[in-house]
Amino acid sequence: MKSPCGDCLYGRNSSINVYDHLPSSVSTLVSYDTDTIRALGSYGIKATIKKSGFEKGLIESEAFIGEMFHVSKVRTCGLDTWQSCQPETDISISINISGSYGGKINSRFYNVRRGKLSFVSLPGEVQNSRIASDETCGWMISLSHKKFLSEVTKLTQEEMEPSRFLEALEGSEGFLEGAAEHLLWLQRSSPQSWSQMSIDSTTTAVTSFVAARIAEMYGARDSQVTSRSLASYVDSAVSFMESSYMRPLSLGDLCEACHVSSRTLQVAFRQLRGETPMQALRGIRLEVMRGLLLQGEDVSVASVKVGLSPTGRTAALYFAVYGEKPSQTALKTIL
Repeated sequence: MKSPCGDCLYGRNSSINVYDHLPSSVSTLVSYDTDTIRALGSYGIKATIKKSGFEKGLIESEAFIGEMFHVSKVRTCGLDTWQSCQPETDISISINISGSYGGKINSRFYNVRRGKLSFVSLPGEVQNSRIASDETCGWMISLSHKKFLSEVTKLTQEEMEPSRFLEALEGSEGFLEGAAEHLLWLQRSSPQSWSQMSIDSTTTAVTSFVAARIAEMYGARDSQVTSRSLASYVDSAVSFMESSYMRPLSLGDLCEACHVSSRTLQVAFRQLRGETPMQALRGIRLEVMRGLLLQGEDVSVASVKVGLSPTGRTAALYFAVYGEKPSQTALKTIL
């Protein structure tokens, strides 16, 4: 068999984004060796493997596939060039984690910086990239074009200039990466009653946040952008709480996770939920605690597991919400 080194891997010119065809994985990465990469040619992908130093190319992918958008964390090894075409149905946002690469999206040049947005790819656009490092790793966040435009239309009727999308989203990397990591974490975790709620709130937060940033640049009224932005901050904060309630959390931790000031986050919760962020966190902890008690967990252990102290105050808070003491809930499993 001919050595794959330096071979060109390509196929018909269809509007397919390579990351859409890297299958999702719940707990392990999906690896593509040289022969498998060659098969991706049938999806309109062109790639070359470095001519020296590598016997094979490799792609590893872990993905979350949702209704509103999907996220892929992709690592490549041994690739020299890459070409693919953005699907007509999606807009993709790329964020570099490590490695050096660059090229063009249609006629727009790009070069990556660690932890920064690499490019925004619009429906039908072609990505041509040359990879300078042996390995790369990055995020690809793809949103439904139709649903995304619907979100933007709620805020502004202005015609959007695609070349400014990247400018509008700069500085949002931390928020987007945090949401992406959270969705992968949810996918790896065992299904629980709150998992789908967290997935829904996170995907809504990301779509609303990105739409608000775009609309703000294109003349949406301040009140409209503020309303949608506040909703995205609340959704993001709640998602973070749901995945981190078991450890000590302060208001500062929530603000850092959402990349927003404490005043803005508190205003958002007051306006949209009628409570403070910390009250919302306490509610989540009490709800999870109740579930543990109904499963037969000891009251003190259940309290500690959800980040609450096993004290009379916790019992009083629990009683105020559920109309019974934690010990009474625990007895239900025995009876």
